[in-house]
Amino acid sequence: MTTTKEIMPKDPSLLPYETSFYFHTLMKAKKFVEVLLHQQLWFFGNDIKIHNKNLLINHGFKQVRPLKGLSGSTIYIYRTDEATLVLWGFGVFLSERNNKGVYIGRYNFYPSLIKDELLNFPICAPSNLPEMKYPESVEDWDYCFRLISEFFEWIASYELWVNWIMGSSYRKTCLKNWDQSIVSSDEMSWAWNKVADFFSKNLEFHEKSKKYLFQNHWFDSQL
Repeated sequence: MTTTKEIMPKDPSLLPYETSFYFHTLMKAKKFVEVLLHQQLWFFGNDIKIHNKNLLINHGFKQVRPLKGLSGSTIYIYRTDEATLVLWGFGVFLSERNNKGVYIGRYNFYPSLIKDELLNFPICAPSNLPEMKYPESVEDWDYCFRLISEFFEWIASYELWVNWIMGSSYRKTCLKNWDQSIVSSDEMSWAWNKVADFFSKNLEFHEKSKKYLFQNHWFDSQL
């Protein structure tokens, strides 16, 4: 298995100009998102322990336990015609219709692409994940940023749903046994919307920048 830490570029200065924008944008949010995602996965862990009311299953997820005799993380899979979302205690995976997808580890917010191999469930440990690579091309980074933003928007809506189903006091109770809180229980949805907006706006800004640069090159060629 190739870990996220191993596949991160050792020297960011060697990144091509076209992709360095994405890398530096990611670094601006990295530490905050790592702590926020750590807290969110703690919340998911609480949500599946409610007696006769597993919130992830009630929200439409399918539960897949490790094979008999094997230890590891229970998997929660949510599928639509358009996308797949997989939650583990150690990370998340998100993809569109095809097999191409993005994996994000719990403790290292750096997207890893899983492109050329089907996810054969149950995958109950990081060591069972297929080979991964970090984003290299502009297309890779665009894809990662878009899925990351959509995933964060989904979490924001999920948190609103939890508060509606369980009441605002439920998340406060979840935080009582959590000593690493970065955001209050009332602000989780807001925080995820903010980071989702951060990635979508930077993606949009970069798209405009690319068009501007192209127009300038075209103009220069006419001189």
